[in-house]
Amino acid sequence: MELIINEPYFQLNNAAARRVGLNEGLLLQRLHELLVESQERYEDNEWVSRSYKQWHEEFSFWSVDTIIRGLKKLQEHGYVISSLEYRKEKSYRIHYEKCESHGIVFYQSAR
Repeated sequence: MELIINEPYFQLNNAAARRVGLNEGLLLQRLHELLVESQERYEDNEWVSRSYKQWHEEFSFWSVDTIIRGLKKLQEHGYVISSLEYRKEKSYRIHYEKCESHGIVFYQSAR
């Protein structure tokens, strides 16, 4: 019998996981993937608008608190920038220059 997993899978940026932790590395990689696909542009940057509930639907194996902690840690270290001004909801973008200066490089740039 052949086993086929018909669910989305996550990629992990090893440099990000080493630098900021496993959970944060997964969040950062997924945010990058969403930014590459994003049609939201504000002040010359791509943004992703997402609620904690939406993050939790995707990362259902984590609690909402774990997701909040991970996103806050990424913001505190300057890898992720968030805003409530754009579209009046929580939006995120990656500070790619900061990531690159710490050895975190993404292969399909959203810039």
